[in-house]
Amino acid sequence: MSKKITLILALAFLVGIALPAFAEVQNVKVSGDITAYGIYRDEYDLDSRASDNSHDDSAFYVSIARVRIDADLTDNVQTTIRLLNERVWNTEDSQSTDIDLDLAYLTLKEFFYSPLTLTIGRQNLKFGTGLVVGDPDTNANVATGDLSGTLAEDLSARKAFDAIRATLDYAPWTIDLIIAKISETHETGTSSADTEDEDLYGVNVGYKFGQYNATAEGYLFVKDANTEISSISEISPAGDIYTLGLRGGLEPIKGLNLSGEVAYQFGKAQENAGISRKQRAWALDLDGSYAWDIQYAPSIGLGYSYRSGQDPNVTTGKYKAWNPMYEDQTQGIIADYILAGINGGVTSNASIIKAYGSVKPIKDVTVSANYYNYRLVKSLVSSDDTLYTGYDNLDNVYMRRSKDLGDEIDLGVTYNYTEDVTFGLTAGWFLPGKALEGKNSSGEKTNDDTATSIIGSVKVVF
Repeated sequence: MSKKITLILALAFLVGIALPAFAEVQNVKVSGDITAYGIYRDEYDLDSRASDNSHDDSAFYVSIARVRIDADLTDNVQTTIRLLNERVWNTEDSQSTDIDLDLAYLTLKEFFYSPLTLTIGRQNLKFGTGLVVGDPDTNANVATGDLSGTLAEDLSARKAFDAIRATLDYAPWTIDLIIAKISETHETGTSSADTEDEDLYGVNVGYKFGQYNATAEGYLFVKDANTEISSISEISPAGDIYTLGLRGGLEPIKGLNLSGEVAYQFGKAQENAGISRKQRAWALDLDGSYAWDIQYAPSIGLGYSYRSGQDPNVTTGKYKAWNPMYEDQTQGIIADYILAGINGGVTSNASIIKAYGSVKPIKDVTVSANYYNYRLVKSLVSSDDTLYTGYDNLDNVYMRRSKDLGDEIDLGVTYNYTEDVTFGLTAGWFLPGKALEGKNSSGEKTNDDTATSIIGSVKVVF
C-alpha cells in the first residue's frame, strides 16, 4: 500500500509541474479612450514668402485610440496592458494601422516588505510638473509611430518608459527609485565612434505636511548616455548628466496655490577628442494661482521659468545650456514645438513669463487664456543676419543679436458634453520677436511671420 501511495504522489507531482500554472484572476477592468483631432497649422516655419510653402496652410485630421486592461491577481499582484494606435486620417500603411504596446507592466504590492511596491515593465513615469522626467523623447517630439515627423508630433500620447520602479511608502514620506532603459545599442563590426546604451537612473523623495496641503520633494536623476564624438556643438552635448533638484507647493489660504522648483545639472558635457567640458546648468520654475469659489469659478495665475543658456561663441570651459533630459512641459502650444532644442529658448536658454486664467461662463463650459513672453538668456548669434541651425523643428533661421524671442497667445474652450465625452477648441498665435527678424543674403526676412494653430477635438473615455 505504501508503494502505491508513493507512486500516486510522484505521478501527481509530475503532472503538477508539467501543466502550466495560471494566476487566479480576482478582477479585470477594461478601459480606454478615443480622441479625434481636426488640426489647422500655418507658417510653422515663420516664413510667409511666396518662394517658401513648406509649412504653409496645413490642415489634417488625427485619431488616437487606446485600450487598457487591468487585472487584479492574488497576493497583491496587478498587471496592466494598454494598446495604442495613432494615425493621420487617410493614411493606410503598416505603420498607421499598427497596434503598438503602449503600457505593459506588473505591480507587486507589499513585495517582501509591507511598504514596498515594485512596478516592472513599460510604464509612465512623471515627477512633479515634468521638468526632468515625463517623456522619453521630450514633449515636442515623438521617436516612433505615425505622428513622427508630422506637425502633430506634440499631440502624441506616447510617453512610456521601459523601467523598474520601487516605491517605499513611509507616510508621510514616499521614496521612489527608478531604472529605465531609453535606448539599447547593439554594436556590430567596427566603428569610429564608441557608443553606449542610454539609461535613466533616479531617486525621488517626497514629504506631505499636515497643514496647508504642503508638499516637498527632492530628487537626483542621472542621464547615462556617453557618446564618443569628434567635436561638440552648442546644441548636442554628450555625456553623463546629473540633475539634482527640489520642488514644493502649498495652499496657504483656500484657493491660493503656490509652487516652485529649482534644479542644478552637473556632469560631463564632453570628454574626448582632446576636449573636456563640464556640464553646469540651472533651471527654475515659479508659479502662483488663485481660484475664487464663486459663480463662474474664475481663476488667474502667473508663472516664471528660467533655463540657463550657453553662448555659442564660447566653445571651451563649462557648458551652461540646460539639458531638457526627458521633460514633459508645454510652454505654449506653438513655441514649444517650433523652437524645441537644447539652447533654443523654450526648454533651454530660456526666460519665460506666463500669465493665465480661466472662467466657466455656463455649466460644463470652461474658457481659458494663456500668454507667454520668451526671452533668450544668451543671444544665439554674435552679429545680425546670421544663420542659426540649432532648432530641432525650424530650419534656415537668420537671427539678429537680440534676446527678444517672441510672444504667444493661446485661447481654449472645453465643453463637457457628458461625463464621458468632451469637446475642445484651442487656438494659438506665436509672434516672433526681434531675434527672429534676421535677413538672408538677399535682404529678406525669412522667419518673422506669425505662426497659427487651431485644433478642434472630441474625446470619449470608457
